Amino acid sequence: MNDATARHQIKKVQARSFVGIAAVCFILLVVIIIHLVTVHRLKGQLADSQRQLDQAKKEATQTQSDLDKAKTQAADLQTQLDKSKAQVVDLKSQLDQSKQATTEVQAQLDKSKAQAADLKTQLDKLKAQSADLQNQLTQAAAGSAQLLTQLDQVKIQSMDYQSRLQKAESDISQLQPLLLKARHMPVATSLEKTHGGHNATLHINNLYMQPLSVDITITGSDKPRTQSNVIGAGGTLSVEKLSSGENVVIESNGYDSVSVPVE
Repeated sequence: MNDATARHQIKKVQARSFVGIAAVCFILLVVIIIHLVTVHRLKGQLADSQRQLDQAKKEATQTQSDLDKAKTQAADLQTQLDKSKAQVVDLKSQLDQSKQATTEVQAQLDKSKAQAADLKTQLDKLKAQSADLQNQLTQAAAGSAQLLTQLDQVKIQSMDYQSRLQKAESDISQLQPLLLKARHMPVATSLEKTHGGHNATLHINNLYMQPLSVDITITGSDKPRTQSNVIGAGGTLSVEKLSSGENVVIESNGYDSVSVPVE
């Protein structure tokens, strides 16, 4: 091989090497550009993720605050519920005591009435005997000492029975207010405003541990309304769509009526 051929081959090899190097540089340049684009996109995604994380932390803080408020409100409601339960137990105890007192007063009143009736009968008999003895005394003579003695004894017994009758009537007068007090209906009422305060709902709570039959009359409007219901033991009856100015009367057999004005 001569020198010219060798130089030509060397130039061809150098040209190929330059093309290879250029291709490698171009590929490296493309890889670098792709890498830069990828890094820029990842930085954008990272910034978005950081913003989302900050927002999530903010929402979590707000949620925790709302949860703490809800727990506080729940504790307050539980306290109110416990207080209401204690009030119901206390009212039931008072109602049981009132029922027992009513039974005792009724028994004493019945006993006093029976004693008064018996004393009245005896007094009537004594009056009849007194009239009869007086008649015999008038017919017999003014000097009948025995009849005068009997008449005096009858008069004394009559005065004694009269005194006992007056005492029995006084006992009845003292027991009568207690009996009237025991006729108080075992219910508690509360008014709840609805629809912006234009209407109201009346809640009637049965404080007695037995079902209670009630008759309800609503007056004060163009068309008075009546209804009959049975309130379960310790239950609540709601009377809805009441207007201001109306009056609700609650009645139950054996108890005094309860009147609730709607204001």
